[in-house]
Amino acid sequence: MSYDLNRCPQSEAEMMDYVFALFGRSIGQPANDWKGVMQNSNLPQNVYTPGLKANANWPNFGVTQMWSDGPRGRIFLPAAKADENGYYTRQIQVIDDAEDGSGGLVWNWRWISGNPYSPVTGADSGSGGGSVPPTSSGLTEAQVQAMIDDSIAQAIEGFTGVKLGDKIALRTNSGLLMGIKGGGPTEVDAPIEFIGKDGDPHAWESLTIEKGE
Repeated sequence: MSYDLNRCPQSEAEMMDYVFALFGRSIGQPANDWKGVMQNSNLPQNVYTPGLKANANWPNFGVTQMWSDGPRGRIFLPAAKADENGYYTRQIQVIDDAEDGSGGLVWNWRWISGNPYSPVTGADSGSGGGSVPPTSSGLTEAQVQAMIDDSIAQAIEGFTGVKLGDKIALRTNSGLLMGIKGGGPTEVDAPIEFIGKDGDPHAWESLTIEKGE
């Protein structure tokens, strides 16, 4: 199967060609060796979590594989809309029983669950393609950190409407704002004293969102 691995697939049909080009196999071919083929493809393993949406920084254009003590015969494509469990994925089964009664397996492309495939970037961007160096998780350390950072940013923005670097104020159940007495300490290890404030939030009632460790 021939496909330019540096070109982001723009449709599910193109994504199918991309995946089987990585596998070096074609639909309908015998797939009794599927475990080794999928393991050697270096597709990232079990990356998606609820609320996490792939973007152009992800390797392999957001395609991942199911993994539990080894490949599981399914892959996940990025989707623009979350499913009922909060996953931005389209789940595809890539192996099936052969229909000739041999008891063997063949390569296939069968939808299991999730919403339509959505490209993470344009066809000519040239980013995210190819395969990644093999590690215990199928990702480099830098790629894992990038996904974590992206997940944090998406979670904050998705649930609160704000992003890293924005200022927020907190209001207690009593209706008062949470303020910091004196605007906060100026020396390391000095205590911070929170007090109730009324009115509109100003500097002493404002906190800046930053990424923690």
